[in-house]
Amino acid sequence: MTTIERRPAHQPAAVTPAPATVDYSTAQLLLEWDRRRPRSLQTELGMSEVGGCRRRAGYRIAGVAPTNPGGSVQAVMGTAVHDAVEDVFRDLQANGLIPHEDLVEYEVRFAGILGHLDRYEALRERVRDTKTTSQRWLDHIIIHGPDLPHMWQTHLYGAALIQLGYPVREIVIDYLARDTGNDHQVTMQFDIRHVRDALAWLQAVRETDLEFLARDYAPESPFCQHCPFLTVCWAGGVPDRDPRSVLYVEDPDAATWAAKLDQARADKKDAEAREKEAKGALDALRPNVTGRSDPVDVGYDKCLVWTVKTQRGLDSGQVRAEYAATGARPPIKESTSVELKLTAKPDTGDAP
Repeated sequence: MTTIERRPAHQPAAVTPAPATVDYSTAQLLLEWDRRRPRSLQTELGMSEVGGCRRRAGYRIAGVAPTNPGGSVQAVMGTAVHDAVEDVFRDLQANGLIPHEDLVEYEVRFAGILGHLDRYEALRERVRDTKTTSQRWLDHIIIHGPDLPHMWQTHLYGAALIQLGYPVREIVIDYLARDTGNDHQVTMQFDIRHVRDALAWLQAVRETDLEFLARDYAPESPFCQHCPFLTVCWAGGVPDRDPRSVLYVEDPDAATWAAKLDQARADKKDAEAREKEAKGALDALRPNVTGRSDPVDVGYDKCLVWTVKTQRGLDSGQVRAEYAATGARPPIKESTSVELKLTAKPDTGDAP
């Protein structure tokens, strides 16, 4: 016989509470998606980190747990581009438009470092990698070429493939500006020297105690702000002071730091003077009086481009005068800055 339990009429039925609603912005959703990706959960040192911040690489090698979520919307946009390129490559390969022997989004390992190359073109024997950047940095790359981390990363891909028996003759880096859609392709011969340099950098990091590894980026820089080790890296400074005060805590030699400041300002002043001298001399060749000139080849390995701008700013003196004429005070916006000067020691009269 089945027994049916009856509740008194006055006892309400249990109600399952509705889940709390979380209001995510689009940027927050993208960052959350990025944090859940297997690549974002990777804890070991990757080829894309070689040649970057030595301190960050040291944390990876030491197995230190990340203290910050890391990632940025710009990086997510770059990931989306990589995913789209991978999908197209695989579709083209499935339809016979890309050789079956080509490798697409292929995992490799070299010297104990993990990497994921975008594509290996078997017929041309070359590694191809896609990088997204800003137009400002793309302009820099067009003039100065790829930076070392990109050179080392792609050459480590090549070395890993050679170790697996794939011939590699060329490296191609496809740059795409996220904000303009402009692209630029860099093609170079595979050079074993880049592999040696990358391994030498890595060996130096591995042989240096973590606490002595340099922090290669400023704490307010995008690199640091999106680093998974931001908190642990800059911890230990003087409260309510610049995060870089941790450098003094680690090396409390005030005289040495003052000497570095003095030398840095002298170097800066000298560099600015030399820049003004060269810029003034080359103004003899400036072809334009307004706007942007065409590139001028002067026999150097870079061309010269002049841009003449006319800036219009608020005449603060006139504004103050007009306010004073009406007996009113102009609105004031407060700001705080910290100035540090080097000055001579007072003469105490003591003989040396």
